[in-house]
Amino acid sequence: MSLPNIEPSRIDGTRHVTEELSEERCWELLCSQDTGRFGFNYKNRVMILPVSYLVHNRAIYFRTSAAGTISDAVPRLSSSFEIDEARPDRNEGWSVLVSGPSSHVEEPELLTFLWGQIMEEPWAGGARTDFIRMHAAIVTGRHVYLA
Repeated sequence: MSLPNIEPSRIDGTRHVTEELSEERCWELLCSQDTGRFGFNYKNRVMILPVSYLVHNRAIYFRTSAAGTISDAVPRLSSSFEIDEARPDRNEGWSVLVSGPSSHVEEPELLTFLWGQIMEEPWAGGARTDFIRMHAAIVTGRHVYLA
């Protein structure tokens, strides 16, 4: 009988703990990051694209191109947004998933507010002048670590 390959200080899965994060903790993590992934269905394909974002009034906002894939796909009744962090050296990580509808921001007062906020520039090239809002209908998170 052969033994499974065991990495130092790790026994495959036997000591990992999965902890559900509270909604409040999920929002704290969302507010602590500036880049996430926006997911949606577009032309029968699941698209997951990185975006620079900010959180305001428990909604997620990011800029995109008026002629791009995201702008073309929004509004959506169902979309997702995800952030995470992994620490392979500690066999630890967390993720937060937000699900809900997304739409173009058209309210002048809100646009003025959003343009006045400091946020990371979008990674994609070209003009990114349209703001997208994702309403957080469901917010969940998990933390996985060694016990």
